[in-house]
Amino acid sequence: MNYGFFDEKNKEYVITRPDTPSAWANYLGSPEYGAIISNNAGGYSFVKSGANGRIIRYRFNSVATDQPGRYIYLRDAETGDYWSASWSPVCKPLDSYKSECRHGTAYTIITSEYSDIKSETLYYVPKDATYEVWRSKITNTGSKPRKLAVTGYCEFVNDNNYEQDQVNLQYTLFITRTSFENGNMIVQHINENSGKDENGSNHRERFFGLVGADVTAYNGNLDSFIGAYRDYGNPIAVENGKCDNVLNYNSNACGALQSDFTLAAGETKELIYILGQKDPITAENIMAEYKAEGKVDAEVKELVDYWHGQLNNFQVETPSEEFNNMVDVWNAYQCFITFIWSRAASFIYCGLRNG
Repeated sequence: MNYGFFDEKNKEYVITRPDTPSAWANYLGSPEYGAIISNNAGGYSFVKSGANGRIIRYRFNSVATDQPGRYIYLRDAETGDYWSASWSPVCKPLDSYKSECRHGTAYTIITSEYSDIKSETLYYVPKDATYEVWRSKITNTGSKPRKLAVTGYCEFVNDNNYEQDQVNLQYTLFITRTSFENGNMIVQHINENSGKDENGSNHRERFFGLVGADVTAYNGNLDSFIGAYRDYGNPIAVENGKCDNVLNYNSNACGALQSDFTLAAGETKELIYILGQKDPITAENIMAEYKAEGKVDAEVKELVDYWHGQLNNFQVETPSEEFNNMVDVWNAYQCFITFIWSRAASFIYCGLRNG
Protein backbone atom coordinates (compact mmCIF):
# COMPACT_ATOMS: atom_id res chain seq x y z
CA MET A 1 0.00 0.00 0.00
CA ASN A 2 1.40 3.40 -1.00
CA TYR A 3 0.53 6.34 1.23
CA GLY A 4 2.92 8.97 -0.06
CA PHE A 5 6.40 9.97 -1.15
CA PHE A 6 9.39 12.14 -0.27
CA ASP A 7 9.62 15.54 -1.93
CA GLU A 8 13.38 15.88 -1.65
CA LYS A 9 13.55 19.34 -3.24
CA ASN A 10 11.27 20.90 -0.60
CA LYS A 11 12.33 18.59 2.23
CA GLU A 12 8.74 17.42 2.73
CA TYR A 13 6.97 14.12 3.10
CA VAL A 14 3.78 14.11 1.05
CA ILE A 15 0.92 11.91 2.28
CA THR A 16 -1.53 11.24 -0.53
CA ARG A 17 -3.94 8.97 1.37
CA PRO A 18 -5.35 10.22 4.67
CA ASP A 19 -6.41 6.77 5.93
CA THR A 20 -2.92 5.86 7.12
CA PRO A 21 -2.54 2.85 9.45
CA SER A 22 -1.68 5.21 12.29
CA ALA A 23 -1.31 8.95 12.79
CA TRP A 24 1.64 10.39 10.85
CA ALA A 25 3.11 13.06 13.11
CA ASN A 26 5.10 16.21 12.49
CA TYR A 27 6.80 18.52 14.98
CA LEU A 28 6.18 22.26 14.99
CA GLY A 29 7.63 24.86 17.30
CA SER A 30 10.66 25.64 19.42
CA PRO A 31 11.97 25.03 22.96
CA GLU A 32 9.43 27.56 24.26
CA TYR A 33 6.30 26.42 22.40
CA GLY A 34 5.75 22.92 21.10
CA ALA A 35 3.09 21.50 18.82
CA ILE A 36 2.52 18.05 17.38
CA ILE A 37 0.22 17.59 14.39
CA SER A 38 -0.84 14.53 12.44
CA ASN A 39 -1.68 14.17 8.76
CA ASN A 40 -5.34 14.61 9.80
CA ALA A 41 -4.72 17.65 12.03
CA GLY A 42 -4.87 15.66 15.28
CA GLY A 43 -2.49 16.63 18.04
CA TYR A 44 -1.76 19.00 20.89
CA SER A 45 0.26 22.06 21.94
CA PHE A 46 2.19 23.05 25.04
CA VAL A 47 4.31 25.81 26.53
CA LYS A 48 7.78 24.53 27.52
CA SER A 49 6.54 21.21 28.92
CA GLY A 50 4.31 18.54 27.39
CA ALA A 51 3.41 17.43 30.91
CA ASN A 52 2.96 20.74 32.72
CA GLY A 53 2.35 23.29 29.97
CA ARG A 54 -0.46 21.73 27.98
CA ILE A 55 -2.78 24.09 26.06
CA ILE A 56 -5.04 21.90 23.94
CA ARG A 57 -6.21 18.39 24.68
CA TYR A 58 -5.26 15.12 23.02
CA ARG A 59 -6.56 11.74 24.16
CA PHE A 60 -3.84 9.13 24.00
CA ASN A 61 -4.81 5.55 23.10
CA SER A 62 -8.37 6.63 22.37
CA VAL A 63 -11.01 5.26 20.03
CA ALA A 64 -11.40 6.83 17.54
CA THR A 65 -7.68 7.35 17.32
CA ASP A 66 -5.83 10.64 16.82
CA GLN A 67 -8.40 13.01 18.31
CA PRO A 68 -9.03 15.81 19.01
CA GLY A 69 -6.94 18.33 17.14
CA ARG A 70 -6.84 21.53 15.12
CA TYR A 71 -10.07 21.26 13.16
CA ILE A 72 -11.76 23.43 10.57
CA TYR A 73 -15.31 22.46 9.64
CA LEU A 74 -17.01 23.58 6.42
CA ARG A 75 -20.76 23.47 5.82
CA ASP A 76 -22.78 24.25 2.72
CA ALA A 77 -25.59 26.51 3.94
CA GLU A 78 -27.93 25.50 1.11
CA THR A 79 -27.59 21.70 1.22
CA GLY A 80 -26.60 21.23 4.88
CA ASP A 81 -23.72 18.99 3.83
CA TYR A 82 -20.57 19.42 5.94
CA TRP A 83 -17.00 18.17 6.03
CA SER A 84 -13.64 19.00 7.58
CA ALA A 85 -10.57 20.63 6.02
CA SER A 86 -8.62 17.58 7.16
CA TRP A 87 -10.15 14.22 6.24
CA SER A 88 -10.70 13.34 9.91
CA PRO A 89 -12.75 13.93 11.98
CA VAL A 90 -15.73 13.98 9.57
CA CYS A 91 -14.17 11.31 7.29
CA LYS A 92 -16.10 11.76 4.06
CA PRO A 93 -15.86 8.83 1.56
CA LEU A 94 -12.51 8.93 -0.20
CA ASP A 95 -14.06 8.46 -3.63
CA SER A 96 -15.46 12.00 -3.30
CA TYR A 97 -12.99 13.58 -0.85
CA LYS A 98 -9.41 14.23 -1.97
CA SER A 99 -6.68 14.97 0.53
CA GLU A 100 -2.96 15.70 0.58
CA CYS A 101 -0.75 16.43 3.59
CA ARG A 102 2.74 17.90 3.32
CA HIS A 103 4.82 17.55 6.45
CA GLY A 104 7.75 19.95 6.19
CA THR A 105 10.41 21.29 8.50
CA ALA A 106 8.36 22.94 11.28
CA TYR A 107 5.20 23.35 9.19
CA THR A 108 2.39 21.19 7.83
CA ILE A 109 0.06 21.88 4.90
CA ILE A 110 -3.20 19.94 4.53
CA THR A 111 -5.08 20.37 1.26
CA SER A 112 -8.54 18.96 0.62
CA GLU A 113 -11.08 19.04 -2.19
CA TYR A 114 -14.73 18.18 -1.73
CA SER A 115 -17.95 19.30 -3.40
CA ASP A 116 -16.19 21.93 -5.55
CA ILE A 117 -14.58 23.53 -2.50
CA LYS A 118 -10.82 23.41 -2.06
CA SER A 119 -9.11 24.23 1.23
CA GLU A 120 -5.41 24.59 1.87
CA THR A 121 -4.51 24.89 5.55
CA LEU A 122 -1.03 25.75 6.73
CA TYR A 123 -0.05 25.09 10.35
CA TYR A 124 3.13 26.47 11.93
CA VAL A 125 4.68 28.17 14.94
CA PRO A 126 6.51 31.39 13.95
CA LYS A 127 10.22 31.38 14.72
CA ASP A 128 10.86 32.42 18.33
CA ALA A 129 7.11 32.84 18.96
CA THR A 130 5.03 31.28 21.73
CA TYR A 131 1.81 30.79 19.79
CA GLU A 132 0.72 28.97 16.64
CA VAL A 133 -0.92 30.00 13.38
CA TRP A 134 -3.36 28.17 11.14
CA ARG A 135 -3.96 29.79 7.76
CA SER A 136 -6.74 28.34 5.65
CA LYS A 137 -7.34 29.37 2.04
CA ILE A 138 -10.81 28.33 0.93
CA THR A 139 -11.59 28.39 -2.79
CA ASN A 140 -14.81 27.86 -4.72
CA THR A 141 -13.68 25.75 -7.68
CA GLY A 142 -17.20 25.39 -9.04
CA SER A 143 -19.24 27.50 -11.45
CA LYS A 144 -21.81 28.95 -9.04
CA PRO A 145 -21.70 30.97 -5.78
CA ARG A 146 -21.48 28.99 -2.54
CA LYS A 147 -22.76 29.99 0.88
CA LEU A 148 -20.51 28.49 3.52
CA ALA A 149 -20.25 28.34 7.29
CA VAL A 150 -16.64 27.75 8.32
CA THR A 151 -15.82 26.94 11.95
CA GLY A 152 -12.36 26.70 13.46
CA TYR A 153 -12.17 24.48 16.54
CA CYS A 154 -9.76 23.61 19.33
CA GLU A 155 -10.31 21.90 22.68
CA PHE A 156 -8.64 23.53 25.65
CA VAL A 157 -7.35 21.50 28.57
CA ASN A 158 -8.73 22.56 31.95
CA ASP A 159 -5.32 22.57 33.62
CA ASN A 160 -1.75 22.91 32.33
CA ASN A 161 -0.85 19.57 33.92
CA TYR A 162 -1.78 16.71 31.59
CA GLU A 163 -2.66 14.23 34.35
CA GLN A 164 -4.73 16.73 36.33
CA ASP A 165 -6.73 17.55 33.21
CA GLN A 166 -7.47 13.91 32.47
CA VAL A 167 -8.36 12.51 35.87
CA ASN A 168 -8.78 15.18 38.57
CA LEU A 169 -12.08 16.48 37.25
CA GLN A 170 -13.51 17.54 40.61
CA TYR A 171 -10.76 20.15 40.66
CA THR A 172 -10.05 21.05 37.02
CA LEU A 173 -13.69 21.52 36.04
CA PHE A 174 -14.04 23.91 38.95
CA ILE A 175 -11.27 26.30 37.88
CA THR A 176 -12.02 26.95 34.19
CA ARG A 177 -14.27 29.30 32.29
CA THR A 178 -14.32 30.96 28.85
CA SER A 179 -15.20 34.41 27.56
CA PHE A 180 -15.72 35.96 24.13
CA GLU A 181 -13.45 38.96 23.71
CA ASN A 182 -13.14 41.80 21.19
CA GLY A 183 -15.54 40.17 18.77
CA ASN A 184 -12.88 37.81 17.44
CA MET A 185 -11.54 35.41 20.09
CA ILE A 186 -12.45 32.87 22.73
CA VAL A 187 -10.38 33.23 25.90
CA GLN A 188 -10.07 30.46 28.47
CA HIS A 189 -9.39 31.52 32.06
CA ILE A 190 -7.83 29.05 34.51
CA ASN A 191 -7.92 29.68 38.24
CA GLU A 192 -8.45 33.32 37.37
CA ASN A 193 -8.84 34.59 40.93
CA SER A 194 -5.32 33.64 42.02
CA GLY A 195 -1.88 34.98 41.23
CA LYS A 196 -2.96 38.08 39.33
CA ASP A 197 -0.45 40.73 38.34
CA GLU A 198 -1.08 44.49 38.26
CA ASN A 199 -2.88 44.10 34.93
CA GLY A 200 -5.30 41.49 36.28
CA SER A 201 -3.67 38.50 34.53
CA ASN A 202 -2.34 35.32 36.11
CA HIS A 203 -0.68 34.35 32.82
CA ARG A 204 -2.72 31.19 32.46
CA GLU A 205 -5.19 32.54 29.90
CA ARG A 206 -5.37 30.81 26.53
CA PHE A 207 -6.83 32.37 23.42
CA PHE A 208 -8.14 31.16 20.09
CA GLY A 209 -8.74 34.00 17.65
CA LEU A 210 -9.68 34.68 14.05
CA VAL A 211 -8.30 37.21 11.56
CA GLY A 212 -9.64 37.70 8.05
CA ALA A 213 -13.36 37.27 8.59
CA ASP A 214 -16.12 38.31 10.98
CA VAL A 215 -17.11 35.90 13.72
CA THR A 216 -20.77 35.09 13.13
CA ALA A 217 -21.17 32.83 16.15
CA TYR A 218 -19.03 31.03 18.71
CA ASN A 219 -18.84 28.34 21.37
CA GLY A 220 -16.69 28.17 24.48
CA ASN A 221 -18.41 25.11 25.94
CA LEU A 222 -17.46 21.65 24.69
CA ASP A 223 -20.76 19.94 25.45
CA SER A 224 -22.72 22.66 23.73
CA PHE A 225 -20.59 22.46 20.59
CA ILE A 226 -20.43 18.66 20.25
CA GLY A 227 -23.84 17.73 21.66
CA ALA A 228 -24.96 14.68 23.63
CA TYR A 229 -24.07 11.24 22.21
CA ARG A 230 -22.05 12.79 19.41
CA ASP A 231 -18.37 13.13 18.58
CA TYR A 232 -15.94 15.28 16.61
CA GLY A 233 -17.23 13.84 13.35
CA ASN A 234 -20.76 15.20 13.79
CA PRO A 235 -20.86 18.15 16.20
CA ILE A 236 -24.38 19.44 16.69
CA ALA A 237 -23.26 23.04 16.14
CA VAL A 238 -21.80 22.18 12.73
CA GLU A 239 -24.73 19.98 11.73
CA ASN A 240 -27.21 22.72 12.62
CA GLY A 241 -25.06 25.35 10.93
CA LYS A 242 -24.96 27.56 14.01
CA CYS A 243 -22.83 27.79 17.11
CA ASP A 244 -25.10 28.85 19.98
CA ASN A 245 -22.77 31.37 21.71
CA VAL A 246 -22.68 29.32 24.91
CA LEU A 247 -19.62 29.86 27.07
CA ASN A 248 -18.10 27.59 29.68
CA TYR A 249 -18.29 27.95 33.43
CA ASN A 250 -17.02 24.97 35.46
CA SER A 251 -17.26 22.46 32.64
CA ASN A 252 -15.14 21.40 29.67
CA ALA A 253 -13.92 24.28 27.55
CA CYS A 254 -13.36 24.65 23.82
CA GLY A 255 -12.82 27.36 21.26
CA ALA A 256 -15.14 27.39 18.24
CA LEU A 257 -15.34 30.41 15.92
CA GLN A 258 -17.86 30.39 13.08
CA SER A 259 -17.79 32.63 10.01
CA ASP A 260 -20.54 32.73 7.37
CA PHE A 261 -19.75 34.05 3.91
CA THR A 262 -20.46 33.56 0.22
CA LEU A 263 -17.76 32.65 -2.29
CA ALA A 264 -18.25 33.56 -5.93
CA ALA A 265 -17.10 31.05 -8.54
CA GLY A 266 -13.31 30.99 -8.47
CA GLU A 267 -13.08 33.19 -5.37
CA THR A 268 -10.70 32.48 -2.47
CA LYS A 269 -11.18 33.50 1.16
CA GLU A 270 -8.27 33.50 3.60
CA LEU A 271 -8.84 32.83 7.30
CA ILE A 272 -6.11 32.99 9.94
CA TYR A 273 -6.62 31.29 13.30
CA ILE A 274 -4.16 31.98 16.13
CA LEU A 275 -3.83 29.88 19.28
CA GLY A 276 -1.66 30.41 22.33
CA GLN A 277 -1.33 31.09 26.03
CA LYS A 278 -1.59 34.88 26.33
CA ASP A 279 -3.72 37.39 28.17
CA PRO A 280 -6.45 39.04 26.02
CA ILE A 281 -4.56 42.32 25.55
CA THR A 282 -1.41 40.58 24.35
CA ALA A 283 -3.48 38.25 22.18
CA GLU A 284 -5.25 41.16 20.51
CA ASN A 285 -1.93 42.81 19.74
CA ILE A 286 -0.63 39.60 18.19
CA MET A 287 -3.73 39.17 16.06
CA ALA A 288 -3.51 42.74 14.80
CA GLU A 289 -0.15 41.93 13.25
CA TYR A 290 -1.74 39.30 11.02
CA LYS A 291 -3.91 41.84 9.26
CA ALA A 292 -0.79 42.77 7.31
CA GLU A 293 -0.72 41.13 3.89
CA GLY A 294 2.15 38.71 3.39
CA LYS A 295 3.01 38.24 7.06
CA VAL A 296 2.27 34.50 7.08
CA ASP A 297 4.30 33.84 3.92
CA ALA A 298 7.24 35.83 5.32
CA GLU A 299 7.17 33.89 8.60
CA VAL A 300 7.07 30.53 6.85
CA LYS A 301 9.95 31.53 4.59
CA GLU A 302 11.94 32.46 7.68
CA LEU A 303 11.20 29.03 9.18
CA VAL A 304 12.17 27.19 6.01
CA ASP A 305 15.38 29.19 5.60
CA TYR A 306 16.34 28.51 9.21
CA TRP A 307 15.68 24.79 9.24
CA HIS A 308 17.05 24.10 5.78
CA GLY A 309 20.15 26.02 6.77
CA GLN A 310 20.54 23.87 9.86
CA LEU A 311 20.05 20.65 7.91
CA ASN A 312 22.40 21.65 5.11
CA ASN A 313 25.29 21.89 7.56
CA PHE A 314 25.71 18.12 7.41
CA GLN A 315 25.17 16.15 4.22
CA VAL A 316 26.11 12.56 3.40
CA GLU A 317 26.59 11.07 -0.04
CA THR A 318 26.09 7.36 -0.53
CA PRO A 319 24.90 5.27 -3.48
CA SER A 320 21.41 5.24 -1.90
CA GLU A 321 19.35 8.42 -2.40
CA GLU A 322 16.79 7.10 0.09
CA PHE A 323 19.49 6.68 2.74
CA ASN A 324 20.89 10.14 2.03
CA ASN A 325 17.46 11.74 2.34
CA MET A 326 16.70 9.98 5.60
CA VAL A 327 20.02 10.90 7.22
CA ASP A 328 20.31 14.42 5.81
CA VAL A 329 16.74 15.53 6.56
CA TRP A 330 14.43 13.36 8.61
CA ASN A 331 16.76 11.72 11.09
CA ALA A 332 18.53 15.05 11.66
CA TYR A 333 15.27 16.96 12.12
CA GLN A 334 14.00 14.30 14.52
CA CYS A 335 17.20 14.60 16.55
CA PHE A 336 16.98 18.39 16.71
CA ILE A 337 13.40 18.33 18.00
CA THR A 338 13.77 15.48 20.45
CA PHE A 339 16.84 17.21 21.86
CA ILE A 340 15.16 20.57 22.49
CA TRP A 341 12.02 18.87 23.87
CA SER A 342 14.08 16.35 25.90
CA ARG A 343 12.22 13.52 24.13
CA ALA A 344 9.26 14.49 26.26
CA ALA A 345 6.37 14.83 23.82
CA SER A 346 4.93 12.66 21.07
CA PHE A 347 1.78 10.68 20.26
CA ILE A 348 3.12 7.93 22.52
CA TYR A 349 4.78 9.88 25.32
CA CYS A 350 2.65 12.59 26.93
CA GLY A 351 5.54 14.28 28.70
CA LEU A 352 4.71 12.77 32.09
CA ARG A 353 6.48 9.71 33.45
CA ASN A 354 5.17 7.38 36.14
CA GLY A 355 7.15 4.19 36.56
